[in-house]
Amino acid sequence: MNNMTIAQALQRARQIELNMKAFEQTAPKTVAALGGSDALAHASEMTCIGPIPRLDVSTWARLSAEYEDMRKYGGTGNHGS
Repeated sequence: MNNMTIAQALQRARQIELNMKAFEQTAPKTVAALGGSDALAHASEMTCIGPIPRLDVSTWARLSAEYEDMRKYGGTGNHGS
């Protein structure tokens, strides 16, 4: 069994917080619909690059579509009108 130091545990917690915040900033509506960043964290698996949500294809598609909307239109909902 690997025991983490306090510093390692704090670093891991910060990594989780930053990753979940990134999802929340790029797809806030979808993350909210999933139950918020805490629920997303609970649905995640820790990898070498941080927590990655274990989601179905349709949920990933919603996250991606919202991200693209935010990127293209600044999240304003103004799609060229």
